[in-house]
Amino acid sequence: MSVDREEILRIASLARLRLDEGDLERMTRELNTVLDHVDALAELERLPVAAAPSGAEPPASTRAAEETEGRESVGDPGALAPAWKDGFFLVPPPPGIHADGAGE
Repeated sequence: MSVDREEILRIASLARLRLDEGDLERMTRELNTVLDHVDALAELERLPVAAAPSGAEPPASTRAAEETEGRESVGDPGALAPAWKDGFFLVPPPPGIHADGAGE
């Protein structure tokens, strides 16, 4: 799918936009690029997906192992937090708002 100059002019008219010649050419080119990407994605949806053999497990992902490789475990995040309660970080209220509700 693609759009031409006249289609861009019609869309611009509906949106109440004034496009000069440079804008018109740029918008036509950019919109056609977007539409080309949409067509490519639609083509991917049409490709057949190979079914796994019956009873076969899908391959395990190693991404989690790769992301944590070389990092030390932090352990309990509450131990690093200035204030921690019931599994949540406690933060001070913004200026002008009192924690006890008196400033509301």
